[in-house]
Amino acid sequence: MNIDLKTAMKQFEKRKKKNSKEAKIDNSSLYAGSPMYFYCKFCDAQTDVLPECYIGKPKQICTPCEVLHIHGLI
Repeated sequence: MNIDLKTAMKQFEKRKKKNSKEAKIDNSSLYAGSPMYFYCKFCDAQTDVLPECYIGKPKQICTPCEVLHIHGLI
């Protein structure tokens, strides 16, 4: 896979800055039975919304950040 790593890092910085300004949903403040919200551990983009009784592992890294992570940039 060929990607422009410089451009990808600029996009990451923009995404992280934008997401830092958005309110995150605190799952512990929701009513019982509410869906659970999950965010990228690198840029805070919402990655998953699952029912409270989900089984398995929620997505913890968004797709753009996953590419950067695979290439060792974050």
